[in-house]
Amino acid sequence: MTSVWIIVFLICFIVVSYILCKKWHQDFYKLFYSLPLAIFLSYIFGAYVYFFLNNQWLIIPTSWSSFREMLNPYGYHFHFVWILAWVVFAMLIFFSSIKRHENKRIWADILFFSIAISLIPLWIFLVFWDNFIWKISTWLLSVKPLTINSELNKLWAVYPVWLFLSMASILTILLTLLIRQSKKDFWTWLLWFIVLLIAVNIIMMYQQAPRYGVLALWSITFDIRQYLSLFVILLFLTFYYNRNSK
Repeated sequence: MTSVWIIVFLICFIVVSYILCKKWHQDFYKLFYSLPLAIFLSYIFGAYVYFFLNNQWLIIPTSWSSFREMLNPYGYHFHFVWILAWVVFAMLIFFSSIKRHENKRIWADILFFSIAISLIPLWIFLVFWDNFIWKISTWLLSVKPLTINSELNKLWAVYPVWLFLSMASILTILLTLLIRQSKKDFWTWLLWFIVLLIAVNIIMMYQQAPRYGVLALWSITFDIRQYLSLFVILLFLTFYYNRNSK
C-alpha cells in the first residue's frame, strides 16, 4: 500500500499539472525537471530528521554503517513534519526561479490545484495504512486489521479518517471552483490550503503516535507538527496578503 499511494499521488500530480499547464499556457517541463530533485531532497531530509530524533539528537552519523542505516529505505519512516517542510521548501525554490509576477500567480493555482486533486486518491489508499492509527471506533464503516501483524490489532477497529479527508477535499475543490467563477482570483487556493492544513492538524491531535515537544493546554495536546503547521499558515497568509496588495 505504501508503494501504491506514492505512485498514484505522483501520477495524478503529473497528469493534472500537465493539463493545467496546457490550459494556462505554461511550460510543463519547468515543473517536470524540478520534480526529481524535490523528491530526492524530501527523501534525504526525511531520513535525516528521523535519524536525528531517534538517536539522542545526534547531529550526524558517526560511522559508515549508521549512515547506510539512515538512508536504507527498509522500514520507511514518514513524518508529517519533514513532508510539510519539504513541500514548503520546494515551492519557495520553484517560485524564486519565476521572474514575472503574473506567471507566479498562474503557477500558484497550478500547483495547489494539482496537489488538492492528487490528495483525493492518496487519502483513499491510506485508509488501510498501518502507520497512522486514529481513534477507536465501533462504527459500521470502521477500519479493522487485515493481517495478524497489523498495528490495528492493538485497538481492533478505528475511524476511517482518511476517507473523511478525501471527501472533504472533494467538497473543498467544488466550493473553490464556484468561488473562482465569481471572483476570478488566482490566490484563492492559498486560503483553502490553510483551511486544509488546519483540518489535518485537528485530526493528528488524536493520532496514536509518538510526539515530540509536547505542549498540553486543557484537553488539547500540541507537538512539533502543530508548531510547524502554524508557521506555514502564517507564511501562506503573508504571501497571500503581499501578492494581493501588489
